[in-house]
Amino acid sequence: MSQAATSPRRRDGQVVVLDLALPHGRLRPSRTHPEVEAIRAAHDVWFRDALAGLHLPGADRLFGECEGVSLMCGVLPEADGERLVGICVAASALFLLDDVADDEAGERARAADYLAVLRGEGPVPAGSAPLGLLARTLTRAREGVPDRLWARFVAGFSEVIAAGAGKEQTARQAMRGYDAYLAARYADSAFDLVGVAIEHGLDLDMTASRQTAAPGLWAELHRACFVHTILVNDLLSFRKEYFAGEPMNALTVLRDAEGHSLQQAADTVCARIAAAEENFLAAAGGLRLRAEEDPSLEQYLTAWELMLVGNLSWSLGCSRYHGARSTPSAGPLPIPTRMTLHRDRTVFD
Repeated sequence: MSQAATSPRRRDGQVVVLDLALPHGRLRPSRTHPEVEAIRAAHDVWFRDALAGLHLPGADRLFGECEGVSLMCGVLPEADGERLVGICVAASALFLLDDVADDEAGERARAADYLAVLRGEGPVPAGSAPLGLLARTLTRAREGVPDRLWARFVAGFSEVIAAGAGKEQTARQAMRGYDAYLAARYADSAFDLVGVAIEHGLDLDMTASRQTAAPGLWAELHRACFVHTILVNDLLSFRKEYFAGEPMNALTVLRDAEGHSLQQAADTVCARIAAAEENFLAAAGGLRLRAEEDPSLEQYLTAWELMLVGNLSWSLGCSRYHGARSTPSAGPLPIPTRMTLHRDRTVFD
């Protein structure tokens, strides 16, 4: 880990410099879906129709940055293209609705209405453009999804809605320390939906594999993926959240609840990302011992590995986190050893 300093270096009171020690080289290289442009076009056509007449803050970003497409095509590069369109639509809608929930307490107060729409219980209540968009998104996202997976989607999304409705309480609980923070993030991050997307996108049914796999290895694999994903996102979204004063970030929790400096927090997060990667490789290696008799298991394990490297690559290039780049990257960015956080941009070295 970095031995640089126990506190971040600052210039002009507005810049934070953090050394990084991110693991790299042991997982397979990241890549994007070969049909990304066709998927982007289909995604954009759907949203232009769905958003017609609505005035939702941040909606334009779905087209300019196309976050749902860039993310899901990076983390599911082997998924069926047509299935991936629906997954990208759902991911973009989640980004947009998450922003609405953050900014509008009135929408968070309508959690019961959101849950009713999610469960298909009666007509869509009037008076909320986000509710209407959610209803349309669910109709599109459900196309071709088997009932067993849709039930998991509804359960996972219900946790996200509940966490959003209790945002203030969730944040208070999360600030108690690192373990409490991870527990809160499991509910509000929609992480269970990643497994749903993998099984649907690759047309897998992992029910039998889950039942016959060693329970400890199966649980450790998914726990490692969760920790890796959350901490990568927290580390690389820290600029946005630090300058906005948003507390739900592992670095902030380690600083405020456990007495770390920001550099120590960054060192700790990088170490825990590396540990999560080791845990993933160990669990995947154990599960692969029976992959010859269960071909879908190898596809599933490979998909999770590609998800981890795809999420890291996306997080390094995400303009939501780092501000617009003057020259967009033509491919995966190299793993940085330092990031300089300005109010309007991140600079990697």
